[in-house]
Amino acid sequence: MTAGANALPSERRQLLLLATVALTPFILLAIWARLASPAPWEPGVMIALASQPGILGDISGAINTIGNLPLWAVVVALSAIALGVLRGVWAGVLVALSFCSDLAAFAVKLLVERDRPETAAVEQIFGFDSFSFPSGHTVRASALVAVVIWLLAPAKWRVRLALIGGLIAGTVMGYARVSLGVHWPTDTIGGVLLGLSWSSLSIVIVIFVISPSRSRP
Repeated sequence: MTAGANALPSERRQLLLLATVALTPFILLAIWARLASPAPWEPGVMIALASQPGILGDISGAINTIGNLPLWAVVVALSAIALGVLRGVWAGVLVALSFCSDLAAFAVKLLVERDRPETAAVEQIFGFDSFSFPSGHTVRASALVAVVIWLLAPAKWRVRLALIGGLIAGTVMGYARVSLGVHWPTDTIGGVLLGLSWSSLSIVIVIFVISPSRSRP
């Protein structure tokens, strides 16, 4: 089965709409993050979500570790191989491209230049000169899960399921990053929005535009 099998006539429009709906608030949030941030409520949220010893803290730590770039590269590579076997080579390419969403996140960080929270974790891991918006971990998690679900779900439901999966993955990873103290909450919101935009646009480009084996609407 190929990655674009059973493509529905409206699916490309749905994906483009999703990308637009996610990208528009992301751009506005990025402008705000550069000019007037953090919000007064963000330090309080960080304190409330701060990781504590116990099962929840252990889970949060594990999620943070999995999201680190070297290990995440392994996760994406294995997922790309598996989906390439199940859904064809273009599916593997699409999954691999989710890793490149980190480049988009890094470019935005350089433009926004938002400082990370002044926490012990930031000082230990990053130093004081690294930038915060958006959360790269969150971008990658949202993009990967949305793409994988789109490739595996029934055609009738896959855009909606990909959206839900991307939101859940981004929220879980975002919680882990905020609880560790290395991101403001709005960094992770921006990460989810960018991850959803990236996954939607990459599906349109790879599956509906350049894939020679796609099903034509």
